[in-house]
Amino acid sequence: MGAAGRPRRRLAAAAASAVLLAAPQAPAATLPAEGYEVKAAFLYHFSQLVDWPAPSAPGEPFVIAVVGVDPFGVTLDEAVAGRSVRGEPVRVQRFAGAAQLEGARMHILFVGVTDEEQVRRAFSAVAGQPVLTVGEAERFAEHGGMIGFRVTAEGRVAFDINLQRAEQAGLHMSSQLLKLARIVGPVP
Repeated sequence: MGAAGRPRRRLAAAAASAVLLAAPQAPAATLPAEGYEVKAAFLYHFSQLVDWPAPSAPGEPFVIAVVGVDPFGVTLDEAVAGRSVRGEPVRVQRFAGAAQLEGARMHILFVGVTDEEQVRRAFSAVAGQPVLTVGEAERFAEHGGMIGFRVTAEGRVAFDINLQRAEQAGLHMSSQLLKLARIVGPVP
């Protein structure tokens, strides 16, 4: 991205920082709706702070997908309503299971399952594609996801990034995003 995109990235980073420092949230197991508003906002802001390879078919929407349990309800749809990424509209798609992901085109995949086998199936379904995988299962990023939400001891929504996994998928994360995260590696 050129110099013209830098102010937009700074603005998005500032917005993401403001969201990160928002009022404390309850632990993930009892996260109220406001916690998912924060996470939905992050999903959109990730689209501004990650560079994907050039689209193979210009004019296609930027897709944020949810597989498995959808903790967002309409919150995610409302967070992206009327927004665009690189001039393309943002669309939310939902899939009941990993088998439905085969052949689907998406940019961000929120993995709403916590069962290790189901998580592995979701990863396998998008393997080799430039899809940013995000989840909230314990140690999600360390187990092969790219961004794992967590709740801090203070009750704030934060996230871990598995930079190695993102780079393997051809995704490049901005330094502003990396500054907000705890960088983790794969579990040996």
